[in-house]
Amino acid sequence: MNTNWQELKREFYMRRENAISARDQRKEEIYRKIPEIKMIDQQITELGLSFTREAIKQQLAPESADFFEGKINELIEKKKRLLEDNGFPANYLEVEYTCKNCNDTGFVLDQEGIPSTTPCHCYRQLLVERFYDVSNLNSDGQTGFEFFNENYYSDSVADGTNFDVSPRTQALRVKEKCLDFVNNFEDTTCPNLYFTGPTGVGKTFLSKCIAIEVLKKGHTVLYLPAPAMFDIIYRSKYQFDSNVQDNTYQDILNTELLIIDDLGTESPSAAKYTELLTLLNYRSAKNTASPCKTILSTNLEPGDLHKIYSERVESRILGEYDILYLFGDDIRLVKRFLKEGI
Repeated sequence: MNTNWQELKREFYMRRENAISARDQRKEEIYRKIPEIKMIDQQITELGLSFTREAIKQQLAPESADFFEGKINELIEKKKRLLEDNGFPANYLEVEYTCKNCNDTGFVLDQEGIPSTTPCHCYRQLLVERFYDVSNLNSDGQTGFEFFNENYYSDSVADGTNFDVSPRTQALRVKEKCLDFVNNFEDTTCPNLYFTGPTGVGKTFLSKCIAIEVLKKGHTVLYLPAPAMFDIIYRSKYQFDSNVQDNTYQDILNTELLIIDDLGTESPSAAKYTELLTLLNYRSAKNTASPCKTILSTNLEPGDLHKIYSERVESRILGEYDILYLFGDDIRLVKRFLKEGI
């Protein structure tokens, strides 16, 4: 996606700059109210410079180093006492970083206070936030596996259907498949997913549940309804201004998880079907080296794909996708009936 380390590095840089600026403002305040502290800071600076000069000359005896360190520590303690005597916290003039584990560098500090190569938890959190911002997922606060409610599915096997299990049993099976997909996302042999079933049975919901969990793992995700996706591809490939670069098209190709919702609702076009096959082939080839998974969600039965697209598209999907059937009552209506007590 467009989010990369350079963007995150700028964010961490701004966090550090803001923290230092806030400290400097507090320092100016203290210098006005407690002038003696300004004099102490000047003494600390002069001692530090003297220590550095002696060290450069290599004329610094061990006892001299201890002397400098002792004097500086005495001045620091005196400054802390002055702050507390005047009603300020002892650490009032220290830089208050957003994250003390990395001092807003994005990488955990080692024993000497130097950033290591280990990403900090705040780095991963910021990465997830950035990825969520560009994933096209709308946060409604009610999407996630924790909101999955099996009671929205009937526990009775309906007569006259091709299924020998209840909608609830099948939905629970599909949920487990979804969790397996999340847990094995980095495994390039893990198949893609194809959600199918009538309107309102939870296909989009479960797709987005997967997306949220994959984002938490620090991977890129892009969710697009099929009509919008094909429009983006068309604009990018056939736009008249060759100087315009549609980055979203590159995201469609390369995002680690692409979710195409409502496949089959786009306007019919032979060119679009060719683009779909090209897209699936490209992502399939990329997935051999690193995660490049695709989730398709549609009302179309897998065996009917050739009627709308082509046998090659159907073959690609049947060969590389786990087919996840969902069926039952329209959950939107079920929720409404439960709310109204019908």
